[in-house]
Amino acid sequence: MLTAVTLAVAAPGRAAPRDDTAWLQARLDAGGDVFLPKLPNGQCYRTRGLWVSHDDTAITSDGGCIVATGRGEARIKNAAGRPIYATAVFFLNHSDLFKSLPVRVSISGIRIVVPGKAKLHGAELDGIDVGGHEVTLDHVVVTGAPGVDVAVGGGTPGSAGMAERIAIRDSSFSGGRKDVVSVFGPVGLDIERTTMSGARGAAGRAGAGLHVVAADRGQPALQVRVADNRMVGNAGPGIFFDFDPKNGAPVVANDLVISGNAVRRNARTAPVQRRAGIVLAGGQDDATGQLSLARNTVDGNRGPGVLGRDLRLVVTADGNLLDGNRGGPSRGLRNIGPVNASGGSTSAVVAAPVYVNGARDDTTWLQKRLDAGGGKVFLPALPGGDCYRTRGLWVSHDDTTISSDGACIVSLGPGEVRLRSADGDPIAANGVFFVNRSSPKQPAPVRVTISNLRLVVPAGGEEMYGVAVFGHHVTLSGLDISGSPKDDVLIGARANGNGYVTRVSVLDSTLSGAMRNAISAFGVMDLQIEHNTIRGVRDLPPGEPAAGIDVEPDERSQPTLGLRIADNSIVDNAGPGILLSLDSNSGYAVIASDMQIVGNRVERNAQLRTPPTRAGIAISGGQDDGQGTLALKDNVIKDNAGPGILTRALRLIIDESGNDLGGNHG
Repeated sequence: MLTAVTLAVAAPGRAAPRDDTAWLQARLDAGGDVFLPKLPNGQCYRTRGLWVSHDDTAITSDGGCIVATGRGEARIKNAAGRPIYATAVFFLNHSDLFKSLPVRVSISGIRIVVPGKAKLHGAELDGIDVGGHEVTLDHVVVTGAPGVDVAVGGGTPGSAGMAERIAIRDSSFSGGRKDVVSVFGPVGLDIERTTMSGARGAAGRAGAGLHVVAADRGQPALQVRVADNRMVGNAGPGIFFDFDPKNGAPVVANDLVISGNAVRRNARTAPVQRRAGIVLAGGQDDATGQLSLARNTVDGNRGPGVLGRDLRLVVTADGNLLDGNRGGPSRGLRNIGPVNASGGSTSAVVAAPVYVNGARDDTTWLQKRLDAGGGKVFLPALPGGDCYRTRGLWVSHDDTTISSDGACIVSLGPGEVRLRSADGDPIAANGVFFVNRSSPKQPAPVRVTISNLRLVVPAGGEEMYGVAVFGHHVTLSGLDISGSPKDDVLIGARANGNGYVTRVSVLDSTLSGAMRNAISAFGVMDLQIEHNTIRGVRDLPPGEPAAGIDVEPDERSQPTLGLRIADNSIVDNAGPGILLSLDSNSGYAVIASDMQIVGNRVERNAQLRTPPTRAGIAISGGQDDGQGTLALKDNVIKDNAGPGILTRALRLIIDESGNDLGGNHG
């Protein structure tokens, strides 16, 4: 329901400075829509920074203005225990760390004025800070001397997540002391018909009109569209795509569009590395990310019209007008190619194991070898069918290949603790191979391959996974995982600093015996599960999903994008063969799309009554706007207890054809 607010009126007598903070914050804390009518005689609302923490909040006006008077209260603390204040007029973030970031927030029709630091008692405020997802700014003006007019997301090396489905349209922003608009980690960013002008910037770091950033190599930039905007008169570049973080090339920088923009008279005080109308720095680590640069008018800028710097993008340029720039039309747009694999040694040496009470233990030398750096680690099969025996092993270095000619490894339980969760819980290596960073200051590892091994997790010990994958570009192939693991393979983003993983593949493996699920996945992009045999999930203790494959975000902001489950044999499991559960306790997924379940054999699943869902394939929820897509084709789904395909509370567009659904019992 749209609510017209009641305005506070000062008592007669000596006029007090207007302060609307208390009632505005109370109104925003109540949730719902807020309408701020334009005040008479050119008056403006005056407020300290305001927390916007509720879902489905629409802040609208008919042209009213708001003047910032200082930072707002602190409601949460950062990882170091320092208080986080509302440092923007509208500060979109959760007010409770145990609640989800706000979604579906819109701000429209309002003008925001941010005075300089001298008038704010030394505090620097932004116009709008966006810490949530699915946020729309429409017909908004920010002016004055904000730190940043609009700041979306954030991040530092080792800690940088994504900002999902952000739209900025038909607005005007000016005067940012750093950048005018900055966006960190966008997935689904649309900026159009907006003016970004007058960025200032500290010495040596002249501010950009629009600055799109990957601050960590795991922070994505995907599906970004910057179209029909005006970037004029900024100290730095008009547009700066900054995909060259200190800790390596980004794992995702793709589907980028810069089209129809007027980029004029920028970079007037920019250092040479930022001196251009448009600056493109870095790019996706495999150098295949796509950027379309079309129909832009780029003129009157200091430096070239377009400047590439260590570019790892495939740039398609068409119809751009690049004349009249002091440094010529363009420079440095050659793609320098993919990241070279980091160094490392090749090791086929098997060190002498330690024997503890007569039992073999290879933990020490194996962990030492993995900690020595990347490279190839070959584990030859031991004579007489003997198995390596180890506690959980951290795999934290890039470009690590662990392979064998069929050796087996038996788990002895969790390995050492090297990380802690956001709420301080110790994180031990509770997978035979635990692919994650070993320090919160490091990025998640990339380009790890584990192949041709048999992993056994005995029953009765501490809870263990076969392989736990929290890095990017990880391939598991030719594995045989058995015994009684919690999951044969766990794939997700726990403590990896990015909130998701990308380009993980599970191929040509046999996964059996899991207590919970054979494969559990959460927070995934471009996950490929193909040509595997998945069987015998147990449901212990009773009430687990007990699925062959369970793709289930823990929280609505964890993406499920680019999922492919193809040509697997998923049979004889206690619960469903495949479970897509896209409706977490915090709501429908913000991103759940481009998914495929094709060509699988899903037979004789849901064998026990104790799992909560019984079907061959079960699908619930989806992307909250209902526009996510799933192809469900050419699967053989037979002889399962419950229906062949079970759907509940769907928010997906399903393309279903060619499935054989004979003989299911539901």
